[in-house]
Amino acid sequence: MTNKQTNFKYFNSLTGIRAIAAYMVYLHHFNPIPKNYVVHNIVNEMHIGVTLFFVLSGFLIAYRYLDLDNFSFRNYLINRVARIYPMYFLLTTLTFLPLLYYNFNNGQLLIYGLNITMLRGFFENFKFSGIAQGWSLTVEETFYFLAPIFFFFIKRNKIYLVILPFLSIIVGIILVLFFSKIDFYGFFSSFEFMFNYTFFGRCAEFFIGISLAVIYKIDLPILKRFKHYTYVGIIFTIISLILLTALKGDFDFGIRHPIGKIVNTLFLPTFGILMLYYGLLKERTLISEILSNKLFVLLGKSSYIFYLIHMGIFVSALRKLDIISKTPFSYLLLFIILNMISIVMYKYIEEPLNIYIRRYNASR
Repeated sequence: MTNKQTNFKYFNSLTGIRAIAAYMVYLHHFNPIPKNYVVHNIVNEMHIGVTLFFVLSGFLIAYRYLDLDNFSFRNYLINRVARIYPMYFLLTTLTFLPLLYYNFNNGQLLIYGLNITMLRGFFENFKFSGIAQGWSLTVEETFYFLAPIFFFFIKRNKIYLVILPFLSIIVGIILVLFFSKIDFYGFFSSFEFMFNYTFFGRCAEFFIGISLAVIYKIDLPILKRFKHYTYVGIIFTIISLILLTALKGDFDFGIRHPIGKIVNTLFLPTFGILMLYYGLLKERTLISEILSNKLFVLLGKSSYIFYLIHMGIFVSALRKLDIISKTPFSYLLLFIILNMISIVMYKYIEEPLNIYIRRYNASR
């Protein structure tokens, strides 16, 4: 490894905002606002927390690896696996154990295999199997594998920041045109599925994150003339939420509308999230101070586990014990309990496993 990889900055505020992104997805799934209020529909669109994650992934991977002189795909892949796979494997296996024990069959074994390999997100029939929200990890996994190829071209010419997303979308379209005619568990079965649930439809969000890394490293003087990126980014994020709400119509969510797809994939990441993240990187504001404090950094570090468990076996167990119900207070109680579980699992399982895998790799 070179110093370029080992000496990168740690951005506390971006760690803190991971917690915000996870909590937005939680609110999306456990909307505490009564349906007769307009705010209920706005909260329903907080699935955009996933978009915050995708843009952040694009930025962090590009920041660490884009300009690396001596890139090791082995080290890169092990670091990615150490970060996301141990907890995912553990929680996915815990989720499937009752199914495999009480109803063991080849179908369940196939679904389990697709889940632990993170391939289930390519199949519309299985995208919500296991840990339902884990479909997004297939999107992340695809980006991780393709990122070194993307960086090879981007380092040679920044025009590929525009060309590669278009090529990725074209690949996705070709896959749908071919496989939609084949009944194979919903593998790239429709354009709606491809654009909403696969990397090829969500690639722009990652490339906007990569573009942010390029902009951040270049540090253009002209960008220093403006001093309110953080707050403008927040305003555009709120505008995006309102637009998605207005576009919902007869759809379940605004992102299903063709214009809503553009809002979620281009408008929000470019004018909302990119500006917000740039502000958090460059400006010292009340928002950055809050997100950088020890509590938010801890919540951000444990947010991956929170994201994985906020629907699934823990919630089911709490419901069976009558600890939670479908009331706003119950959702608040669930939120607190899940955060406590996440912090404990991060401290005593995720972090030690991550450190062990990285140290073991470094010693070889």
